Amino acid sequence: MSMYLRPYFRGFVATFCLTTLAISSKGMAAEWTAQPAVTARHEYNDNINLSVHPHKSVRGSFITPSLDLGVNTPTWLLNGGVSATQRRYSGQAGLDRDDSASRLSTLYRTERNIWQLSASRSQSSLLSGDLITSDTGIVQTQRQTLTESVTPSWTWMYSERTQLQVLYQLSDVSYGNSQSVGLYDYDYRSATATLSNQLSELNRVFVIGGYSTFSVPTTGFDSDTRSLQVGASRNFSSTTQGTLQAGLRNSDSFTRGGNPVFTRFSTVINGEIEDVLIQTGVTQDSRRETTSSVFSGSLERKFERAFARLAVNRALIPSGSGGQTEQDSVSINLTDPVSPRLMLSVNANWQKTRAFEGNIANSDLTYYNFSSGIDWQWSRDWSVGMDYRYAHVNREHETAAADSNSVGLTLIYRPLKMSISR
Repeated sequence: MSMYLRPYFRGFVATFCLTTLAISSKGMAAEWTAQPAVTARHEYNDNINLSVHPHKSVRGSFITPSLDLGVNTPTWLLNGGVSATQRRYSGQAGLDRDDSASRLSTLYRTERNIWQLSASRSQSSLLSGDLITSDTGIVQTQRQTLTESVTPSWTWMYSERTQLQVLYQLSDVSYGNSQSVGLYDYDYRSATATLSNQLSELNRVFVIGGYSTFSVPTTGFDSDTRSLQVGASRNFSSTTQGTLQAGLRNSDSFTRGGNPVFTRFSTVINGEIEDVLIQTGVTQDSRRETTSSVFSGSLERKFERAFARLAVNRALIPSGSGGQTEQDSVSINLTDPVSPRLMLSVNANWQKTRAFEGNIANSDLTYYNFSSGIDWQWSRDWSVGMDYRYAHVNREHETAAADSNSVGLTLIYRPLKMSISR
């Protein structure tokens, strides 16, 4: 854990433990829960690196044990969880990884106030992760990513209709020996304040003000961003609701002189495809100010059985490519419980990423993926799922696009949640 977040994380763990002890010593009514699970998966992927060069197909076997714990009282909520994933591949060297994740969260509620605090730490594989991040598609080499985050928040109910929420986030992201392929450790801090008012049973309006800092110590790059958005949400019916918000953001970035400017290339090294950076210049002390629009929106609809969601977003996203990226994205999600034991899901995502700041050239890309799957709960504790995934990336510094197809079989053992009230 980085030296910046270590004191916060330790303080949070201490708060978690002391609060739990206080609940026990005061004899407050509490429900203690535990939820273990084990997930096993086998997967075939014809282009796991999303490479435009000749490549091999691979097969992977994963196993993930996990445990979620919680304590629930009338005024306090305490939750935590840990998981570990072993990934083993055949067909290509250098892909095996051991991932892990841990999280802690607490909530304290009074008549008009809610205090929340959460912390997380995850070590994941950049190419074999299921989530789409700001670094998805940037490189064609497997790298381990360590992400640590602490987020406190406070919500104040001024009245039955009006509330204020203040949230602060501290995040550190590091990559294992990845500067040669153009991934740089960074620190990200952000603060937001949201004032909302429930105009009626169906309509809510809100204003969001934000400030964030982004720093890449290795390249001497720093950026400060301010944003202001206004939005509204509406329940069109008992089954349909939507949210839309939009505004402007202004960023001031500073690059200290004397740092090299790199351009990204892909080449073959020792029979493996690698992204390499070639120095094409040296930075001068420079400042830059940019202004752009930001927006997001979603539309959700519940049918008799199915649920559908459409979301759009434009935001300035911290990235390991040496600067922040402006990202436009669209996602569609559909779930349909075909029967009490059978669930069908379809997901589609599209995103366009542009390097808006920093001194790494040729990191712009367009990425989209599609996935469909079916899950069968064949007993109380066991479920099995099958899925297909397609991914496509077009990096602007390459002359061709890359495609990937994968199929997987997943087996999950999740016994009933254990609960004790005392």
